[in-house]
Amino acid sequence: MRVVPWCFLLIMSCNHVMAQQEDVLRSIEYVSSLSGGCTYTDGYVCAKLPEDDFLTADSERRLVPGAYFEAWEVARRDFASLDDLTSQQKELKHYRIGFTENDRHYIVLFRALLLPRLVNGKPQGVMQVTYGQSTRYRIDKNTLAISDRKFLK
Repeated sequence: MRVVPWCFLLIMSCNHVMAQQEDVLRSIEYVSSLSGGCTYTDGYVCAKLPEDDFLTADSERRLVPGAYFEAWEVARRDFASLDDLTSQQKELKHYRIGFTENDRHYIVLFRALLLPRLVNGKPQGVMQVTYGQSTRYRIDKNTLAISDRKFLK
């Protein structure tokens, strides 16, 4: 059995991490250069949705109850004020937004898009890394106050 010195393994591990970080940085650079003229999905691919697809039962887009937008205003204001994110990371083009509710709360989800894996400078799939920060809000239905904000991985 061949014994590999621990310092060699550490160097190999560091080189792998550095290569991953470089891939993420290239991906963020690519995402930052996009014009934003479309609705992005994971991997920052433009969604190709028909104009009135919310009218069909199997639609990716749904009609949202108007009351959710009262909760949206509260969540959006708080999200915009977060110190942990840069102004670029707060841009809504980096997120899919979800709404739901339970008996006491409206729930607003900012789900950060997965970065594209770049091959020869072109997106080919996704990385398991986001540019923004997925964040879930629970907003009290009676007071419209934030009951809970949770950062998700």
